[in-house]
Amino acid sequence: MIIDKLAYNSRLRNIAPIEKLLFSMAMLFICIAANSFTVSVLTALTMLFLIICIGKTPTKNVLHLMTVPIAFVIMGAAAIAISIGRSDGAMTASFRIGGVYFGIGRDGLILALRTMLKCFGAVSCMYFLSLTTPMIDLFTLLRKSIIPNFIIETAELIYRYIFVLFDVSSRIRTAQDARLGYDTLKTSYRSTSCLASNLFIRSFRQAEKTYTAMESRGYDGNINVIMPKRNHCAPFIIFAVVFTAAALAAAILCGRAGI
Repeated sequence: MIIDKLAYNSRLRNIAPIEKLLFSMAMLFICIAANSFTVSVLTALTMLFLIICIGKTPTKNVLHLMTVPIAFVIMGAAAIAISIGRSDGAMTASFRIGGVYFGIGRDGLILALRTMLKCFGAVSCMYFLSLTTPMIDLFTLLRKSIIPNFIIETAELIYRYIFVLFDVSSRIRTAQDARLGYDTLKTSYRSTSCLASNLFIRSFRQAEKTYTAMESRGYDGNINVIMPKRNHCAPFIIFAVVFTAAALAAAILCGRAGI
């Protein structure tokens, strides 16, 4: 998957996962709790700066990944901004359908903008973690927590089979395209149904092969992964502590000022 590939190529990959996890979670909490335009924008710009400028992740890939969540955020913000009522007294612009007014008011517009920026900041925090830390590092970190091993191993297998499903479906789709399987609407429906059924069968067979391979290598119920030791990065720790403190102070000040 593109996210895992970008995480492996990031220059921030070698920083200890616990440092990046704590920093992103702290900024996520501050961004959501602050409910501030300034803090949300500051959080989003800082995370994008770390991802693109420090981690050297290509800008086009980051923007491409951001389009999906941002599209949902914009649609949700639009729903918040629209007001419905029996009168248009509190609406700046409105239109009437029957006896009901649909419009946009100042309060609704501010709330929608505040929500949109907050979501944008929160999404940036999550992308900072996912685009600088491969999933295998996060799984290794989770093994040191109180979460039971069987839950972590189930998550690892699910994550692995996401790749298997994408690979199998891509091959089937390529074969169908080569045979004009999506030339018309009727053939498209038929090809899609065939793809879904064959995808399940081939994925099940691949799962059996993978389990047989694991057993032949001494699988005893635990998936053991050897990970290189990650040294703590003093400059990143100093930056994370200073910036988190500054963001917290900004959240308090902006909350009192209402911005």
